[in-house]
Amino acid sequence: MIPVGYLAAVGVALIFTLYMDGSIGVMMLAFLLVMPVLSLIVTLITMHGLQIAVTLPEECSKGKQTEAVVVLTKRTVLPLPFLRLRLYADAHFAPLNPSAAEPLDPPVCHGDHPFAMLQYRIALRRHEKHQAVQHTPDMLPLCFTMGLQRRGEYRIPLETRYCGKAAVRLTHIELTDFLRLFHFRIGAQPQGSMLILPQIPSMQTNNRLFQSVANDAITADDDSEATPAFSASATPGYEHRDYIPGDSLKRVNWKLSSKRHKLMVRKDEPAALAKLTVILDFHRDPMLQSGNAAMAKCLAAEQLMIESALGLISLCLQQGYPCVLYYQNETAAWAELAADMPEQIAQESTRLLRGGFRSGYALSESPLLPHAVTQRSDLILIHFSTHMAEETAAALEQLSAVLHIVQPIQSNRTGGYPKAASLWQINEEHRFISLQT
Repeated sequence: MIPVGYLAAVGVALIFTLYMDGSIGVMMLAFLLVMPVLSLIVTLITMHGLQIAVTLPEECSKGKQTEAVVVLTKRTVLPLPFLRLRLYADAHFAPLNPSAAEPLDPPVCHGDHPFAMLQYRIALRRHEKHQAVQHTPDMLPLCFTMGLQRRGEYRIPLETRYCGKAAVRLTHIELTDFLRLFHFRIGAQPQGSMLILPQIPSMQTNNRLFQSVANDAITADDDSEATPAFSASATPGYEHRDYIPGDSLKRVNWKLSSKRHKLMVRKDEPAALAKLTVILDFHRDPMLQSGNAAMAKCLAAEQLMIESALGLISLCLQQGYPCVLYYQNETAAWAELAADMPEQIAQESTRLLRGGFRSGYALSESPLLPHAVTQRSDLILIHFSTHMAEETAAALEQLSAVLHIVQPIQSNRTGGYPKAASLWQINEEHRFISLQT
């Protein structure tokens, strides 16, 4: 649509030509008619070879500053007019516009009669117009222009907030000429992604869940012990760890303990300790509401689950308890990591975040539990999740393993838990709280 101001300027030039000074009026008319044509030609030529992209670093730690780089490339040396667009960052990042209001919910149609449908269409039209101009916390409006250079980079600062696979995208890309008489919509929506790495907490041996798991491991080993403690497959080693209440006194190295003035336990039975298994369930709540605020709350719970699980595994490895970790990878298949060193957990955190939490539909092809878990009865199983579906609870109910179920304190209970399971919650300080009466 041609602006009213431009039409008014043409009208003034006509009046000036007819009633005041014809030669100057003709020059004014020529300028008003020729310049828009030249501006349109330059804009069309520039738009034809224009390429827009947005890039992010491959990975970044949580709570750090990073940058999204908007790259503009054009084939010609002609200057680029005004390019307006919106940059949206998902809830893994801190809000770009903290003072902006959350977007309004779309209208809902009440009834099937024609009057209700008419009201709904009018309300929907108003909602779409409002959304087109409203600034939201996750959106940053941008305007770029370029001179004679053919490539330009524009850096937008971002602050990482939650671990996971984060993304930014460019939308509502519109190119206008120099006089803002002509507007051209560019349909492409470039986007970039990156991994935000978690901060694995350092946990102490007074952790209640760790003490319970360690006691389960020792009890299971003592119950199944049919050979001497130091057989060919379990010879005494030279590595030791601190004594934990519940450890068998048979494993205390009394000579070393007297030298260090504290109880030290031998790490000499890896075959028994390797029964400890951890499952990370990446099913996301299907009833998750839309909106940046709801997604941020969901990501906070998911991050708490991941960091607490990795912190617990690292503690177990430091104290000589080998673990097997299962999680659903990018292809929705169960990935397995047999870990005996804490360094393996930090390396594996990058791989497990590439898949991360997804809706149930995205994981529908994957079995509810790893096949290796369902085939063994001597496991000590710790199941981490933010959404315990009824199907998963039923599958866990069929296992004969020692079962611990852990969920963040923000999670909503969505069904019954296995009767024989020990229930735990994680608070914001990564403390495990037992829910057993």
